[in-house]
Amino acid sequence: MYPTLRLSAGYADKSPHLRDEVKVLQRALVGWGFDVKPDGQFGPGTERAVRSFQRRQGLVPDDGIVGPKTWAALMQKKSTPVGTSVRDTPIITGSECFPLSKLPTSNWTSPPRSFGSRRSGGARAHAGCDLYASLGTWVHAIADGEVILGPYPFYCETYALEVHHGSFVIRYGEIQKFTTVKQGDKVKAGQRIAKVGHLVGIKVPSDMLHLEMYKGDVSGPLTQRSGGAKTESGASYQRRADLMDPTAHLHRWSSNLPHD
Repeated sequence: MYPTLRLSAGYADKSPHLRDEVKVLQRALVGWGFDVKPDGQFGPGTERAVRSFQRRQGLVPDDGIVGPKTWAALMQKKSTPVGTSVRDTPIITGSECFPLSKLPTSNWTSPPRSFGSRRSGGARAHAGCDLYASLGTWVHAIADGEVILGPYPFYCETYALEVHHGSFVIRYGEIQKFTTVKQGDKVKAGQRIAKVGHLVGIKVPSDMLHLEMYKGDVSGPLTQRSGGAKTESGASYQRRADLMDPTAHLHRWSSNLPHD
């Protein structure tokens, strides 16, 4: 679930979008006893620590590049809270919060962002609320729960996660492929779980979190091309029958922003 990292990752002139992932790496190295500063920049010191770790673990080659095998070995031991920080730590166990640390500048109650907005000339209805945010913005778990599916390809080269939060299910859609959690993982309210993605080939604003909400009392795929939930006028949401309108819930959650 973690990206391949190498020397210069996280630097402003190279790949600043990887800074948070480099911090996860560096905190993991600290957990193994290496003297590395978690500054989000993969410099020579971090590379030396990675090479040393790889040699200790018998990983070949010991090239200082952090790929799937090195990640797997690193994450076996967590003598310090790997992958946690103020931004990962839950707000209060059992609480519910907004999925972003800042409220979108555009509301989620007006078309085309709002639940039920017309799509395909009125033949289809929008099944969620779109929360506009910059590409790479952290997405936080709304409440305690468990990832039941994902990440998986979703729409226009973005991805989605489905999380069962006890009394409801949330699909966090239009996110990046990289996520901090996967199917079967437990999450806490306020935990960073994904990043806002970018829709490819769309002419309207294309960086957002697309949020769908379900009661969770029906089984089967959330996306259903026939049958399922419909508007009062009969337009199909192309979603499972237990689809809910998240608008009022977002209003309530907006008073409790997670730390970022």
